[in-house]
Amino acid sequence: MWGIREQRTLTLRVEYVVEEDAGTFHAFAPAFKGLHVDGNTREDATRNLISGLQVYIESLAKHGDPLPIGPFLTHVPEELEIPQGAFLGSVTFQWPSLQTYGIN
Repeated sequence: MWGIREQRTLTLRVEYVVEEDAGTFHAFAPAFKGLHVDGNTREDATRNLISGLQVYIESLAKHGDPLPIGPFLTHVPEELEIPQGAFLGSVTFQWPSLQTYGIN
C-alpha cells in the first residue's frame, strides 16, 4: 500500500557511569556529551540518567542529528528480543594486559 511505512525501532546499548560525589551520586554516559545528572542514591542517579537519555535521543531525532554510535553507544542486533518492561544495561571490564590482546 502506497504511503504507509512500517515504523521500525532501533535498540541501543548505552554505557554509563554512576559515581559517588560528595554524599550524592553523579551519572553520565560518555557517548552523550554534556549529559550529566545527579541523584540522592545510585538508583536515583540511574533513573535520572535514563530520563535524560530519552530526552537527548528524542532531541537528536527531532533535529535530524545522527546518533553518536561508537565505543560507548552500540546497536543491539534485531535478533535480540527484549521483553516488554525489561531494562537492557551494559557492563565493561578491564582486560588485564594489552599484550595478551595482541596490541603493542
